Amino acid sequence: ETKRISYKNKYLEAEKKLAARNEEIEKLKKELSSLKGKVEELKREAETSDKEAEEYLDHLKRLKADFENYKKRMIKERQQIINWAVEDLIKEFLPVLDDLERAIKCAQVSRDFSSLVQGIKMVYDHFKQLLKKKGLEEISAEGEEFDPHLHEAIMRIESDKHPDNVVVEEMRKGYKFKDRVLRPAMVKVNKRTSNCQDGTESQDEKKKKESQ
Repeated sequence: ETKRISYKNKYLEAEKKLAARNEEIEKLKKELSSLKGKVEELKREAETSDKEAEEYLDHLKRLKADFENYKKRMIKERQQIINWAVEDLIKEFLPVLDDLERAIKCAQVSRDFSSLVQGIKMVYDHFKQLLKKKGLEEISAEGEEFDPHLHEAIMRIESDKHPDNVVVEEMRKGYKFKDRVLRPAMVKVNKRTSNCQDGTESQDEKKKKESQ
């Protein structure tokens, strides 16, 4: 009888252990099912992310292609604008060329070179008027105070007849285009001081060296 009770207790104990294991197995199954659901969700998210990444990449490629096409179009249009501007300028220069050609032919026929000089002077005046209309200005030099932004001193003198630091002679004309200096005027400047920072020699200094 005692053995029968002992077996029964062992059986009940085994049943409890089995029930506990079954509960644990069910719990693990639920966790596994939950993990599978999360894995599927992550897969879907990954697929969505990959799809979005591909869409972004395609969009980026299209933007790059559009930008390259835009850049090529802008370069082409810019070149067309430059060509049109040059064409218009050349058309305005054609009358100047015609005047010069007429002056040369006239001098060849008459053998009077004074008429050639007169014709060249007429072409020169016409050409200057055309450039002035386009915005070209001569830089004022002789009699003006030396301005390093407008003048380039290539020679200096020391004279009491002129104020100090004043341009006494223009060696080559300078020009501005709509307030922008195209080239400064080359000038001779009066400097009364013996020390000169521009490194040029005065006429008096040259005469002294020549006499020595």
